[in-house]
Amino acid sequence: MVLSVIRTWLCDIIWPPTTQESDKSKNVAELPLDDPHPFRTNETGPGSSLNAQPSPFPQDPYIGIPVIGNGMTGIILKLGEDRAVKKAKQYKLGYLPDREDVEYMNEINQQTLANEIQVFERLGSYTGIIPYFQISQYGIELALAQGDLESHLETYPECENSLKISWMLSLIKTFAYIHSHKVLVDDIALRNILIPDGQLKLADFGQSILLPLDIDMASANENDLNVQIEILHLSWVLYSIPSWHVHKYYFFSPENPDLCWPEPDSFPNVDDILWGRIIKKCWHGEYGSMENVKDEAHQLLTSQHERCDPGDDSVA
Repeated sequence: MVLSVIRTWLCDIIWPPTTQESDKSKNVAELPLDDPHPFRTNETGPGSSLNAQPSPFPQDPYIGIPVIGNGMTGIILKLGEDRAVKKAKQYKLGYLPDREDVEYMNEINQQTLANEIQVFERLGSYTGIIPYFQISQYGIELALAQGDLESHLETYPECENSLKISWMLSLIKTFAYIHSHKVLVDDIALRNILIPDGQLKLADFGQSILLPLDIDMASANENDLNVQIEILHLSWVLYSIPSWHVHKYYFFSPENPDLCWPEPDSFPNVDDILWGRIIKKCWHGEYGSMENVKDEAHQLLTSQHERCDPGDDSVA
């Protein structure tokens, strides 16, 4: 939700309607917005304008390193063949007419990085989360992967059902782990899931929300975000895997200003889709927690094994 708030602020304050209509090329073309694949390797080279961004820290060790990813609030720099660093995006004073607007954007970006650092520290090491090596006020050093799940679905031939099941179960278990640590992810998207060595790893917690450790996740609600909406977001990622097609959905999009749950007849038919029963129940808000989703996934696997038909992975 952080990014949606920033986008609204940009449109209302930086790019008011009159500006958007009369002079779209002035600031809109220059201001980098969300890269749809912020972790995809895409080196810009030493001459890139992104490398010229100022740092709020005089001893910043990451100045001058090639940029390979560009998001709304952060940039990704390549440190080596297997490591990258995520930093807060910083704009030069004078980039926008109002100095206070630039300072505000830079402050928000730094706060977003600080929040993500706290999320990584709380979650620690887990098989479904991208490993981090070092954290400081300058950035987060992460393992470097060459592709994300969105680009993988768009580029590679469809894989076998056994791998699809492994990936879906891995995601469900990872989100159950994250919720058990009282974190709401929010920006659950294919582009934020990397595939190092064929395994899925969550890699972006810039919009995530740290909740009190003693909170009841079933009733937690922060900025209108709750467990059911997280499960709804995850279900579209899950659906993308067996259908081998990119499906994007965000509950807090401008197309849903009243924050209404989708109508039952708005969802695709998943009767013949791998794990369609679980996906449908996610869409209909029938799970009270990620643990419930995980439990049903395990039950589904167990029932398949008990039928002694390991080749039948198409249970819906």
